[in-house]
Amino acid sequence: MTTRSLPLGYGIDFGTSNSAVSIAYADRVEVLPLGASRSSSTLPSFIYLHRAGKRAAGDEAVKTFLKSGHEKTDCWRCPLAPYGWDTDCRQYRKGGGCNDARLLSGVKHELAKLGFAGTNSWATNFSVGSLVSVVIKRLKDEADDATGTTVHRVVIGHPVNFAGADPHNRAASEAEAFRRLEEAARAAGFMEVAFLAEPTAAVIGEAEHHGVEIAVDFGGGTFDVAVMDARHGEPRVTGTAGVAVGGELLDGVMFETTIGPALGLDVLPNWLFNELRTASSVRLLMADPGIPAILARVGGQPEELVQALLYDGHAYDFYKAIESAKIALSDSETTHLEYEPLDLRLELRRSAFEAMIRPELDLVRQTIAEALHEAGVTPSEVGRVLVTGGSGYIPVFRRDLAETFGAERLVQRDAFTAVVHGLGVRAQQLWLETSTPAAR
Repeated sequence: MTTRSLPLGYGIDFGTSNSAVSIAYADRVEVLPLGASRSSSTLPSFIYLHRAGKRAAGDEAVKTFLKSGHEKTDCWRCPLAPYGWDTDCRQYRKGGGCNDARLLSGVKHELAKLGFAGTNSWATNFSVGSLVSVVIKRLKDEADDATGTTVHRVVIGHPVNFAGADPHNRAASEAEAFRRLEEAARAAGFMEVAFLAEPTAAVIGEAEHHGVEIAVDFGGGTFDVAVMDARHGEPRVTGTAGVAVGGELLDGVMFETTIGPALGLDVLPNWLFNELRTASSVRLLMADPGIPAILARVGGQPEELVQALLYDGHAYDFYKAIESAKIALSDSETTHLEYEPLDLRLELRRSAFEAMIRPELDLVRQTIAEALHEAGVTPSEVGRVLVTGGSGYIPVFRRDLAETFGAERLVQRDAFTAVVHGLGVRAQQLWLETSTPAAR
């Protein structure tokens, strides 16, 4: 293998729903196809934990959980409580028990939460960084296998504004998010870690730059904007903005306004109903030993439904069904949300969904205006609007963009690879001039 063919570093896009990795060479950047079949450029950001120590990410995590997620250990038989009471396990309770495995999603939401240090299962603390490292290590291992080297340099993407950040102490929240991301990268085996805002990555990944361009990245957890101005020589990013509005939040709006009430779950305490809105918040309920007692007081069908979601293994498929229905509304005026295990069949209309999410989309429009204001440009000066992120296909969002900039200026980029490709470009820029590639 020649020095020219050795990688300089990797770019990693750790996303709320999906993650990806790119490989930076001296003469090119490649987005790596992932998985055994190499059929997808993304890895679902799911994390599997087992009491025996197994860790997995992506499709493997989901498949493993679907096979073993129902397995439980009663507290009186648990080796963590050999005398029936002397234990460090926080979930221990007389007559109780817990699942042998957990499947986590949406961990990106927790990066900037100052009051959330991680989770605890089987008398083991899992920091936020250690959870994220499971996904990053999976991506690194696949890239190392593909290149035949061990790479120690990485550029990791981040939102302009982290979801979950304390609005009254944003600086501390963001510092903690970066610390946790770096902890995760180093735990995965990287020694040199750099960061780049995700919308900036989307725009610098373009082969050519002319005039003023903006990149809008509407992902699973956040909406981010970057403005690049090439009118006066070297292209430079002149404005960025972001807001914690993403695809999962829109799923939650659909649950709150339509699906939850259709299932009769609006009789639950308000805080509990709110925690059921998304897959990310539900996982925290799964780890709360006080929930069964609360549900017992509620009783009836609502108790049965929530028990099924939390403890009978239905949460993953249920929230995926909600997401799939939302995606279907991008192509159809109506769709049906069906989930047989909970006896749910509901017609959804695009017009109603668009009305439901109008407040969130107004925040998105405001965020675009903030980035343009910081850059000192007007919408009429923007030559191209680069659209990326899975939620970028929502029709009403695209109509908003067309109303602001003109439909002819909208340029669709791959929803899941534009950012990670740009992160690889940044890795190339950073390490092209180094004397040796970032490999063993």
